[in-house]
Amino acid sequence: MANPAPGGRWSGLSRVSWFLAGLAMTSLAQWTIVTVLARAGSPGLVGQYALGLAVGAPVVLVCGLGLQPVLVTDVAGRFTFHEYLRLRLAGMAVALLAIGVVAYAMGSGGGPVVLLVGVAKALDAVGEIYFGILQRRRAMRTVGLSMALNAALSVVVTTGLLLATGSVAVAALGSVAGSALGSVGYPRWVVRPDLRGAAGAGGWAALRRQRRLVVTALPVGFAYSLTSFTGNVPMYVVQHELGAQALGVFAALSYATMGANLLYAAMYQVLLHRMAELAGAGRLRALRGLVVRLVLGALLFGLAGALVARLAGEVVLGLLYGRDYSRHWPVLVVLALGIGASGALYFVNAALLALHRFQHHLTATLPTLGLVAAASLLLVPRHGLIGAASAAVLALVVEAVTKTLLLRHALARAVGGPGTPPPGDGEPRDRPAAGPAPPERSNVPKVTI
Repeated sequence: MANPAPGGRWSGLSRVSWFLAGLAMTSLAQWTIVTVLARAGSPGLVGQYALGLAVGAPVVLVCGLGLQPVLVTDVAGRFTFHEYLRLRLAGMAVALLAIGVVAYAMGSGGGPVVLLVGVAKALDAVGEIYFGILQRRRAMRTVGLSMALNAALSVVVTTGLLLATGSVAVAALGSVAGSALGSVGYPRWVVRPDLRGAAGAGGWAALRRQRRLVVTALPVGFAYSLTSFTGNVPMYVVQHELGAQALGVFAALSYATMGANLLYAAMYQVLLHRMAELAGAGRLRALRGLVVRLVLGALLFGLAGALVARLAGEVVLGLLYGRDYSRHWPVLVVLALGIGASGALYFVNAALLALHRFQHHLTATLPTLGLVAAASLLLVPRHGLIGAASAAVLALVVEAVTKTLLLRHALARAVGGPGTPPPGDGEPRDRPAAGPAPPERSNVPKVTI
């Protein structure tokens, strides 16, 4: 497959557009499923579906080892595509085993939904490895089409099965079908001709290389899973304290803020490889300036989102979901306050990955998990869904601030000077081998809302 030549700003906008279109289709499909569940069923059905996502996503992420960003930022080609793929397949086998145990323990009430949603997430995780190699080749059109195919199949089959049977468990088969064909089948068919005969080493040498890859990616995998778990902690507490009906309302309101994260995620995926190139070339001042501009833009966008939610939230929720949801518009306002922190977190994460500071993700996530768990247990019983939204926003703010400080330290250390320890394996330097270091500029500002 040909690698498109870079075409400057317009080429970058085109890649963002394709990825944004794919993400928009994916999120629209997920939102459509939630809306159909809310309209044709009840908040309880929405709660079952949300619980399936909340249980399966962290397990898939921890077993997936965060391999996609490691693959995208592996500009030196330390590992082959097949090594990434083999490790991801092994991880998904373990993930499905763990999800199966959880689903069995939950019984017939929510177990089948959890299992099938887990299967769909595992297939999506396998597809991410193909997306990673396509991102490195800047083939974002193929990635966007793959995501759109997954979304279209998922929403059509899932909605049809739900309307025909009224069962969330049967309807979840639609997500499995969409993921199998869209996330795995189509991108595999596209890249297969270019990967024949490139399986890499075998025997003990292959095992040693796989172990090195596990060690490299493990901090990212744990951090991603803990981040997912942290974001779902308020949902777990809502389910326990307020029940499935309240969980369904909270999940539906959360989906209403998804549009902002669509844009952030598209920019993140496209910028990740660009940031890795800047870091690999030692252009840390350019990397720092890019992150500052992105973070400030995200904060302004977040303030605008909160204002829109305050002025039109009740009307929008009524049109989307009905009166049972529109009366909870203050919850939407609180959730909208997290849009700015969410965007800042996307861009700071990309910069840390570009610098190969994989362990920093885990360092920032652990204290955030403890804080959001304590906040959820304290606020949800007292303030209901407002408390759950406040805990969710608090998690975003704390993690964004923590990772911004870690990025500031990483950039300062990479710039270095006399007596500064040299960067480790895969960590970029700020200047070429000869010549003076460029003058220092201001560091990344502390992120706040």
